[in-house]
Amino acid sequence: MHRKSLTGQLGLISILLLLIIIFSLLSPNFRTLNNLRSVLSNYSHIAIMAVGVAFPIILGEIDLSVGAIMGLVGMVLFNLLLIHQFPAPLAIGIGLGIGLICGLVNGLLINRFKLQAFIATLATLVAYRGITYGISGRQLFPETTVQAITDPLYLAIDTKIGVLPYAFIYLILLVAVTHVLLHNTKLGMHIYATGGNETAAQLSGINVRRVRLFAYAVSGLCSALAALIMTSRMRSTQESLGLSFELSAITAVIIGGVSLRGGIGTTLGPALGAFLAGTLYTGLTMVGVTTYAQPVIVGIVLLIAVAYDKLLATRQRQRQLERGAQHG
Repeated sequence: MHRKSLTGQLGLISILLLLIIIFSLLSPNFRTLNNLRSVLSNYSHIAIMAVGVAFPIILGEIDLSVGAIMGLVGMVLFNLLLIHQFPAPLAIGIGLGIGLICGLVNGLLINRFKLQAFIATLATLVAYRGITYGISGRQLFPETTVQAITDPLYLAIDTKIGVLPYAFIYLILLVAVTHVLLHNTKLGMHIYATGGNETAAQLSGINVRRVRLFAYAVSGLCSALAALIMTSRMRSTQESLGLSFELSAITAVIIGGVSLRGGIGTTLGPALGAFLAGTLYTGLTMVGVTTYAQPVIVGIVLLIAVAYDKLLATRQRQRQLERGAQHG
């Protein structure tokens, strides 16, 4: 499993480097430090969300609510900082806690009511987005629409070191921590085992319910971190913050080689997938491809990734059948 994941990641890196070379040759503006900083800044929060949503997908499930969680956390932070004048450390802690709770609610709905992950997280997507509009400080206090967050500690969340934005550094740390968790801990083994075969995992003594709760909690927490980054960058928020971001995050996960069938994938792959899609969008814009055509091209890349995933699964089943026939 680790060897296959490593091979897939090397393939992603190769494709990413190839795209960078091609667009650098086609557009002088693409190969500037400003553009590099822009790509890293604009897609690090998507990569962070992708790392989080990779956990439910490794379980063979899905989390459609991550964009709505981002919007809800962003509005909570806006209200706490601008309306209630909370100190930044407390607001940050509450914001991360809200993301964590939203993720746990998703897991509890699936565990308690035996709902399919698609249905449960689609329902919470609508609910979290509705709560965001309901508590909107921008609607309740219209004067706040022209006010900006000024807390220097909070604004420091999205600054940069040289060409590297803090968001990218958070991403590197997140990928490192989650990689160790998945590949070097018992919990990580349980996540892969549950995603590979939930029934077999239960029979072997794994607490599948706890594993699921953990996976959705990580997904919600990563969405909250992305909300911190975006509200710090914008110095404000909008009710639509995170709208459709779940599609971008899930696309990055699939491009990154995490199998929709569960049990296969890493967190480095989704991060690379996010930057591969970001490089495509940025490069296509700079070479003059119309914005209407860009999603089509990225969609084709996604279809290729899904087809490749299906091909690998088919080959794996064939090998298992051949080994079974030989032993038989």
